[in-house]
Amino acid sequence: MATESPAEAAAEEARDGGAGAARPGEQALPLGPQPLPELVEFRRIDDPETIKALADLLRLQIMRVLGRDARTRPRIMTVKQLAEELGEPTTKLYRHMKQLLAVDLIQVAELRLVGGIVEQHYRVAQKAWAVHTGELGLPTGAALPEEIFGMVGAAASEFFRRYEAALRAGLTHLRSEDNLRNPPQVRSVGAISEARIPQARAAEFGERLHELVQEFNAEESDDEPESVFVNLMAIYYGTETEV
Repeated sequence: MATESPAEAAAEEARDGGAGAARPGEQALPLGPQPLPELVEFRRIDDPETIKALADLLRLQIMRVLGRDARTRPRIMTVKQLAEELGEPTTKLYRHMKQLLAVDLIQVAELRLVGGIVEQHYRVAQKAWAVHTGELGLPTGAALPEEIFGMVGAAASEFFRRYEAALRAGLTHLRSEDNLRNPPQVRSVGAISEARIPQARAAEFGERLHELVQEFNAEESDDEPESVFVNLMAIYYGTETEV
């Protein structure tokens, strides 16, 4: 992990004006906890600017770390704490924090004066979120905006980066049998495949998978000792011809 001195980090934040600094004509935030509203239960993301903000691997990582346990116990973290957890230099995060703040995906939760420097603490603005391309107002059959492809690519890269890290650390295994022999690991299920099946059967399978994903997404975070982290990425689609 790259490191930097506190002076370098402070200089970088001062040069950027601070990720939570006021823009020209705006009033600077006061020190102390900020009067924020309750977290939004679920945010439907349907505007190009917010989608573009999510089309970046590091920004998705920031959202995942800050959003962990948001449904039960929202995390409030400084840029330094985020950088340590992500294994990134602090200076690399300031620009990304600004972009997430600009579309209200994250918020400044508190400002503290530490050693003469204003230290900003952040939280997510919503407990859960999802992108809904149907709300973009695109004509039927219209090409998707490039921001969508950037976001999907970043999300897939972020997922497989974590999967590789878990495999290398022995926290999970490729074979289900190996996981079942190493509690509290659970059966791993995965497939990269294609098949040609009757349309009715394909539609049925899609409905069943949709219901299972909905059930998974409805699960609440749990910090009981017996709890385990689980990860799911599911993409199922049909085409009339082979691609």
